[in-house]
Amino acid sequence: MDCKLKKNWGNDSCKKAVGEAHFTIILPKADNSGNKISPSSFVKHISKINDRFGGSTTKPITLGCWRDEKRNKLQCEAGLAVESWRDFDSDEKMSRLNSYERKRQLEKDFDFMNRVAKDSANEFGQDSVPVIFDNITDAKLNKGRWKQRIDDSKLTGKKVSDDLFNDLV
Repeated sequence: MDCKLKKNWGNDSCKKAVGEAHFTIILPKADNSGNKISPSSFVKHISKINDRFGGSTTKPITLGCWRDEKRNKLQCEAGLAVESWRDFDSDEKMSRLNSYERKRQLEKDFDFMNRVAKDSANEFGQDSVPVIFDNITDAKLNKGRWKQRIDDSKLTGKKVSDDLFNDLV
């Protein structure tokens, strides 16, 4: 089947051929003089991502290294990775998009993530902030059954912090 033909855009196999997406942006945890950036400074950027995709995962520790040509040494800095994905099937509105519309949506999502990266690069004084766009075959939000508490045999008896974001970022 030729998925480039308009008459086939709505075909399920053409929709699946477009795939879905996984996006990652890596933000610095300190400015260029080594001063730690306040975790609250990241919230607006992460909130924009959450508003667009319905949520995200923040990996609080990354280590980015590169060769500093001027100083002829390896430079490294701590960062955090914010990941999200475009799942067409778990969102009723998105699931109705045909293959052409899905491709356009992924392009718009990538443009959006690049705007967030540019805004954060300017705010945090960075030469660059990377955005990774992985076109993936499939993503799925797997539903479970929410419980306030699980069986005691699976618990340690120790509480986690109520403010994990500030503790870890």
